[in-house]
Amino acid sequence: MYYPILRGKQFELIALRELAGHIQPDVIRPVIEPVRGNLAPIIKTLEALSESGIVPLVIMNPAIGDFAKSSDGLSELTKITANFTPCIKVRGTDDLSLLAKLELSLSNSAIFIEGGIDKALVDRLQEASCILVNKDKVHSGAISRLNNVVLFGDFFEKKIRNADYKEKSFYSSLHTEWRTYKNAIGFGDYTILSEEYSEAGGPAYVVTIHLSYVDGDEFDAMYVRHFSSFNDDSPANPGGKFKSALDKVHEYINKNPGIFVRTTGLNELLNLHGNPFPGLGQVKKYSMKHHIETTCEFVRR
Repeated sequence: MYYPILRGKQFELIALRELAGHIQPDVIRPVIEPVRGNLAPIIKTLEALSESGIVPLVIMNPAIGDFAKSSDGLSELTKITANFTPCIKVRGTDDLSLLAKLELSLSNSAIFIEGGIDKALVDRLQEASCILVNKDKVHSGAISRLNNVVLFGDFFEKKIRNADYKEKSFYSSLHTEWRTYKNAIGFGDYTILSEEYSEAGGPAYVVTIHLSYVDGDEFDAMYVRHFSSFNDDSPANPGGKFKSALDKVHEYINKNPGIFVRTTGLNELLNLHGNPFPGLGQVKKYSMKHHIETTCEFVRR
């Protein structure tokens, strides 16, 4: 089972709604961390996922965004009819008190370990429906003592400048390795975004399109190809730069058919060729959808 970790920003929620009817519910459980005070878009997304049989996890005590200081408003989500699993971010045993406050049971809730974990907390979490753990930040001995583990990591090598991306970068092999953990029920990642959170991007001196693929010749490791536009040392002309990057995507696919899974996200991106520039948020949405669909396609094998 794949657990992509997304923030509740506009294009991430739209991506999930658009994917709801295209992905089988037995391969995916999105993890959503609300970051906007307006809950209407997230409720709309949860309803769309629920109608397609997808049961997401929703973090009830976000560490970022509008709810970072107080998550009291998120209790409203427990009153909607859409099917989702409440998820509690845990930094220590005190955070588990939120379960009682929200009238939730541990057995019907997910736990997101943020940072390390001690023996006392391991013992307290045995009945959780699933426990999300960053395998690079938690001792393997602690992981081995947990039940229903979802291993995740922050794999996208985010650069300060788009101009710094090389043609391709290694992403992860967790999608092939998680089954070697006897207590694991799935894996997750932050798609083609990083764990680092920002409210908005800066000016685009270079436009880069990020496309994920699984390399069968390298034992099914996942890579990301980066298609960057020309660089004129100016934030002007984002539409022209997007066309430049998209032209490179078309050229590469024509010369290397079969490298990328032909997902709805990729097809939507390719269909922009010759059309007006839709904005960088839309471009990122298509790359995000492509990554999620590519990963789900691998899980289905």
